[in-house]
Order: sequence, then structure tokens, then C-alpha cells
Amino acid sequence: MAKETTLEEGGQIGGQKGGAIGGVTGGVKGVAIDAINALTKRQKEVVKLIAANPSITYNEIAEALSINESAVGKHITAIKNKGVLIRQGGTQGYWEIKLPKT
Repeated sequence: MAKETTLEEGGQIGGQKGGAIGGVTGGVKGVAIDAINALTKRQKEVVKLIAANPSITYNEIAEALSINESAVGKHITAIKNKGVLIRQGGTQGYWEIKLPKT
């Protein structure tokens, strides 16, 4: 007899939300990100998601924060303009976070 396996729907999204936000917030980067006064609360949330997964997509950020992709784009543009975020390697690349020197 073949062993039957099932996949739970929504498991990946639920895991990503709790894991990225909860996991990074308590970490060293999370504390450093919270200390960046130039960023809004929402921009800090975006940076924390990127810190947890540097190759995260706009769509994944939008789903994790329950906002639309155009809002994600505006937040990322603002974060890049503040010198905190750099895109390496184009669309197939990853995000690099530049934390201010303390």
C-alpha cells in the first residue's frame, strides 16, 4: 500500500507571518532596526521581514503585513531613499540592509 500524504493549505503563509515577525523582533537585528529613527513603524516591519528573508518578494511582504503590493513598493522606495536598503542582483537577487553605525 502506498503511504498517503497531505498538505495543509495556508501552512506556509501562517508560518512565515509568525516566524518572520516574531523571530526577528527579539534578535539583535530587530533591536537595531527598531533604533533607526528615520523609519516609520511600517517601514521597520518591512525591514524586519527582509532581515528574516533577504530574497523575500513584494507579494510575500504584502501578504505578511496585510497590505497591497503598491504600498510595499512605496515603503521600499522610501527605505532605499533613506539609505537603509540596497537591492543586490536585480529581480533574481536579494536585499541588503545597511544599519547605521552605533
